Amino acid sequence: MSIDGIVLIDKPQGPTSHDVVARTRRIFGTRKVGHAGTLDPMATGMLVLGIGRGTRLLGYLTASDKEYVATIRLGIATDTDDAQGEIINQVSAEQITDAQILETVRDYRGHIWQRPSNVSAIKIDGKRAYARVRDGEEIEIPQRQVMVHDLEILSIEHIDVEHLIDVKVRVVCSAGTYIRALARDIGAQLGVGGHLTSLRRTRSGVFSEMVALDLLEENPKFIPLADAVRAAFPVLVIPDSEIVRARHGVKIPAPIEAGSGINAVFSADGEVISLCENVSNELIPVVVFMHGQG
Repeated sequence: MSIDGIVLIDKPQGPTSHDVVARTRRIFGTRKVGHAGTLDPMATGMLVLGIGRGTRLLGYLTASDKEYVATIRLGIATDTDDAQGEIINQVSAEQITDAQILETVRDYRGHIWQRPSNVSAIKIDGKRAYARVRDGEEIEIPQRQVMVHDLEILSIEHIDVEHLIDVKVRVVCSAGTYIRALARDIGAQLGVGGHLTSLRRTRSGVFSEMVALDLLEENPKFIPLADAVRAAFPVLVIPDSEIVRARHGVKIPAPIEAGSGINAVFSADGEVISLCENVSNELIPVVVFMHGQG
């Protein structure tokens, strides 16, 4: 039986995203596993994996909005903008008030510019930024614009002994937003530096329920391809007369209910055929899910 679909993993702290992929390959006995959106080893939570033909969804799922819960520590800056890096500056944050933190955080909602950490997974001339840093290169990643839909302060804890402040936040943001960069920039704007001490991704797109790796090993369940596509994209059911053309990747007329952007094309009997973009009332295939193809 072919295994085609997605698995929603609650990644533990420690392993890399690639480690989780490797373990999932062993669990399901297939090499065809990939992930939609890297999580750092320190981070936990939602890691969307594609299996079989489900890997063809990943490029489109990666672009979805994400939700995180994170803790920003004010008073310490590190060279990686998180707790895994070396401390490069530490000052007292005891003079920072809750009101100052609330006021500063307001500047990081909506469209903002940020420079990803030099140890991020961004590729520069085909090589990951963190790999360039590891090889001793000095790099400066250009700023990019991202969207922070919501940045909510959940709690503010003053650590009196060390004169530090922990700010727990919930972030809803566009793909490509770096929460480490938010921590760094908020701390810098407050004049005391900041870094991330914890990060958990609670949602990726429409997906929020996830399973621990150990439980997956005991009960290897996945979300079938058709169900995953139905959950993530608007569904269009096309007439039987168009199915053969659609299966062969030929553009077909868009039903009147077709929205803009990516639509999922199904047959009347529930077969998922393709993902299509509605262009001038024609469905242009971007992914065709042919049986036996990856």
